[in-house]
Amino acid sequence: MNKNLFWPIYQKLEEEFKELSYYIAIDRKQLKTYSIKIADLILRTVAECENIASVICKNEKIKFTDKKGHIRKSVYFNEYIDELNKVFKLDKKLVNPIFNNIDSSTFNCKLQPFRKETLKVNGKEKEIIPWYNAYNKIKHDRVKNYKQANLENLITSLAALFMLNIYLKNEVFYDNDNYDYKKIVSKIENFSDAFEIDYSVKTNRYDNTNTDKNSFFDPVSFWEIALPMSVYVLECDKEIKTDTDSVADSMDKLESNILIAKSDGSFEKKYSEYTFTDHKTVCKIVASINRY
Repeated sequence: MNKNLFWPIYQKLEEEFKELSYYIAIDRKQLKTYSIKIADLILRTVAECENIASVICKNEKIKFTDKKGHIRKSVYFNEYIDELNKVFKLDKKLVNPIFNNIDSSTFNCKLQPFRKETLKVNGKEKEIIPWYNAYNKIKHDRVKNYKQANLENLITSLAALFMLNIYLKNEVFYDNDNYDYKKIVSKIENFSDAFEIDYSVKTNRYDNTNTDKNSFFDPVSFWEIALPMSVYVLECDKEIKTDTDSVADSMDKLESNILIAKSDGSFEKKYSEYTFTDHKTVCKIVASINRY
């Protein structure tokens, strides 16, 4: 089943959050504002994070075993994230809140939803994701930890859910004919109108940029610095399997299975030694999930 069951739920949560922003002004002073509605949104948002993280790990063929090498039935969220960190470096990736009803100075910089902080848990210091710690506190004792159900934890957990959905989608954008960065970037920037992920360019082609040796701006260095924080990376002249190539592969498979009737009533393959071609195309620009 290829249908994405998670993205519509994220979109619903995002809509409810944006609706909330019409009733609570979101700025630096309001980040600790808490309410029953915020608690509800945090619980639903983080539960989705837990589910998606497990699915992405399955897609990445990540397995969790016990000391005897047996597959474990129970895996903690932090374990999922630690493994995904090795693949995608989640703790460095940036998300920018861009929804209309937020003051531009609410946060000092872009969010790093999966960055861990040293917090006290049951009297012991642990490296933990703050919004996930808040979620557990709200889930297990909402009355005692009611203040944890605040805007800051909601925004960062929703940003985390947005990012995980992008990794689950794992969409590739490409242009066969032109080095049109704007066309590709617009697709990356249009996942949501509440959050925006960063991208970087890993290429030696810098069309329409200032490459003057006397200029302060060095595009190569700029994109190299941005790469660790970027969810997407753009590459030029890269060979990939496009939609057209996938169709060609399917046609090859059909062609190889064509049967012809023999005079005795039996059937045999029309092409007994069919040669399969791994169809791929070199595209001018390819944008894919960053694994650097």
